[in-house]
Amino acid sequence: MATSSTVQAWELGIRLKERRDELGMTVAAAGKATGLGGANLSAIETGKRKMPAFRMPDVAKVYGLTEDEMSTLEELRVGADRREWYHDYAQIYSNDFVRFLGFEAGAASVRTYQGEVIPGLLQTADYARAMIRGGGPYIRPVDVDARVESRMRRQERLTGEDPLKLWAVVGEAALLQQVGGREVMRGQLEHLLGLPRESVELRVMPFSVGSHPLIGNSAVVFTFAAPRLPDVLWHESVTAQTIVENRGKVLEVAASFEDASERALDQADSQARIRQALKELA
Repeated sequence: MATSSTVQAWELGIRLKERRDELGMTVAAAGKATGLGGANLSAIETGKRKMPAFRMPDVAKVYGLTEDEMSTLEELRVGADRREWYHDYAQIYSNDFVRFLGFEAGAASVRTYQGEVIPGLLQTADYARAMIRGGGPYIRPVDVDARVESRMRRQERLTGEDPLKLWAVVGEAALLQQVGGREVMRGQLEHLLGLPRESVELRVMPFSVGSHPLIGNSAVVFTFAAPRLPDVLWHESVTAQTIVENRGKVLEVAASFEDASERALDQADSQARIRQALKELA
């Protein structure tokens, strides 16, 4: 079962919060009793800070944890301490985007909608480079290669023994927008036609559909193998990037994705539309 240190830190935090709630303790009270402090404990519960190993016995005592419960939490704590490949890129990305990479690396499946561009997990290096170079005035030229490299490393989850399951819906406009020019787009469309069918389901949203629940938006919803972990949403705009855990909002976007997916072309027709777009570039 695929996981990541980010996901394990998050699960550890969720389990600790559940136990604290069962005991009826506030964050401040539990933080004081365990020696962690309220602010640190709050960050640990959201998976944004690591649990110090030397505080585990204090947590076990205050929370009244059994040996089996402690064994599970210690396994998660050790996993959360692990350094992952995406940590190497922390200097060029925001904390929220590094966390996004961690969720993606540890997810069981991803549902994504993009109206105008090919999703990052499906981009060629040339397409990614053109996107990054045109992505904004604050991306330093010296960081372009590292950003392309990290995007390519993300795609390793689509293959292997435990591949990520990806459901992607892309707008027809994404097939026609000549990111990087005609040669780059030819390579990108050919790449889409060769995606591994066992892990990727790609559907094209045709112009003829008109309005649909996700029009004008983008969406990425992560689902995890551990039953305790809820789905989360990645929200991105020109000025903000954030992980959304609010259950109501996540369910709304997930339902909108299912609706959009049903309105999109099926896989066979989507492949035909991609081939048509490729032919038009000849």
